[in-house]
Amino acid sequence: MNKLRSYRVFIIFILTFFAIQDSTAQINVIENKDQQTIDQLLERKMSQNNQFSLYTNYSVQLKNGLKEEAEEIYKEFTSKNPLIDATIIFANPKFKVVVGNFKHKIEAEHLLKKISKEYPDAFIVRLKP
Repeated sequence: MNKLRSYRVFIIFILTFFAIQDSTAQINVIENKDQQTIDQLLERKMSQNNQFSLYTNYSVQLKNGLKEEAEEIYKEFTSKNPLIDATIIFANPKFKVVVGNFKHKIEAEHLLKKISKEYPDAFIVRLKP
């Protein structure tokens, strides 16, 4: 009986030893030099996602039509105004060209007034998710 008990203690000791070795090996993976690069990439991705938020800010819609028309107006607008955010949104069955990203409606109204001669059908939108 004593022999059996000593075998159990020995086996438990060996298993505990291997379990500790496995847990310390995982710590070394976290301390990898690539973790800093991964963190930088994640931060860059998050900033990209937060740059254009259609659902909390005001924008100006330039066009609602076919894909080709929307792409043409998008290219035209971005070439003339490279500093203003612009995107194309698919809203079944048509495409919308939306420009600007303003927290306050008055800023969107200022942009609308500025571009109303070139885009007479443009209007202010606040899209819902």
